[in-house]
Amino acid sequence: MKKSFLALTSACLAGLLLCASACGVSPKTPNENSGDIGGQEVDGANMLASFRGKISPLTYAERKSEEFISLHESAESFAATFTGAANAAYTQDENFAVAPLSVYMALSLAAQTAAGDTKEELLAALGTDADSLRRDYSALYRSLEAEYRTSEYEGNKLIGCVDLSNSVWVNDGVPAKKECLDVLANDFYCSSYSADFTFDNASANRAVRAFVKEQTRGLIDRDFSLSERTVFALINTLYLKDVWNTSGFDLPFTKENIPFANADGTKTDEKLLMGQYSVGQKVETDRYTHFYIRTANDYKLKFILPKDGCTAKELCTAEVLAEVNAISEYNGIDEAANTRYHTRCLFPEFTAAYSGSVIPILKETFGIEALFSPSECDLSAMTDEDAYCSDVTHVTQLNVDKTGVEGAAVTIMMNEATATPPIYNDVYEDFLVDRAFVFILTDRYDTTLFSGIVNRV
Repeated sequence: MKKSFLALTSACLAGLLLCASACGVSPKTPNENSGDIGGQEVDGANMLASFRGKISPLTYAERKSEEFISLHESAESFAATFTGAANAAYTQDENFAVAPLSVYMALSLAAQTAAGDTKEELLAALGTDADSLRRDYSALYRSLEAEYRTSEYEGNKLIGCVDLSNSVWVNDGVPAKKECLDVLANDFYCSSYSADFTFDNASANRAVRAFVKEQTRGLIDRDFSLSERTVFALINTLYLKDVWNTSGFDLPFTKENIPFANADGTKTDEKLLMGQYSVGQKVETDRYTHFYIRTANDYKLKFILPKDGCTAKELCTAEVLAEVNAISEYNGIDEAANTRYHTRCLFPEFTAAYSGSVIPILKETFGIEALFSPSECDLSAMTDEDAYCSDVTHVTQLNVDKTGVEGAAVTIMMNEATATPPIYNDVYEDFLVDRAFVFILTDRYDTTLFSGIVNRV
């Protein structure tokens, strides 16, 4: 029998689009067999099921649980390894950014549709087991979902948000297994749609395109060209944004142009953004230095700056990324010297993107083989139809400018008065980002959302 195929698509983005639209997509009425949270009608597709119930915030107890910490560590290990492999495979000299969390979430969905060796390979790549993934995926998902507004006094305006969506798109007439759809809906917040990829392929692809465009606020608008032979497609989208200042003030630029050393050896004279001072000092190693800037809602943009004799591409490895992201304290207070250090980042506006298949990375780096083999792939948890994965498409867009940066997380910080604080001698320093650099964009839990290289400005 000729094999059909599963089209597994991971679509995600970050961009500096400070729009006034609501962060979450307003759900429309699904069919009578589905819940009313997370589902929406899509022209060219019919809803099979949507996830039930509201998404509750991650509790402190969940955040500190061994289960959450374990899955978070697995996701972070995947993120560092995936970014390093993407950098090694990236041959262009343009800026690039990937969103490894989106790939991790899409592969988690695929694991629920798979069985046998196919499932085991996916779980090995994810760094977890079937029971743990099904139990703890919800906590990881909920740790990311967030919406930020100004106070009611300031008009209760939306200033930042994180919006995730998971969906499975089943070809009309394919006997998808209800048990699998229910697991995806209830444990993975995944809505299900049917579309006619075989006999009305154009309409089905328009529906997928419109869905991704809406979920990503128009920043990803493209035809994914899913084939007439599609059995089902899995789609994860990630949208995030935040501002530097809740009052709406932009970051100022330096008064003078500063030469920025591009990766190709050229220099660009640019006015750099001047971030706010944060308590801490840059961390220095033999090959690089790093520091970070926070957004209004505590996302962190971490800059990894190569020293002379080293390049950004050489530093964008799993080892360096994991090492930098493991550091949460930047040693801002020297008690012995009675000194408190404050550092601010001076950095350029930049954009970075990625678009392409990541199958080579998943095969060579993570050992996923059976999923992509027509003769070995086992997706029988989802359907008895013969199917295999023909492609994994990953698309990102990241923009950083004077107003803000897109990111995903929620931050609640309580500051309580303790004893009378000591009086320090305050020292103010600048962290000058004046050459091609590596970056990591994380949430308050240091979950990597976007990572990559800025080669030129």
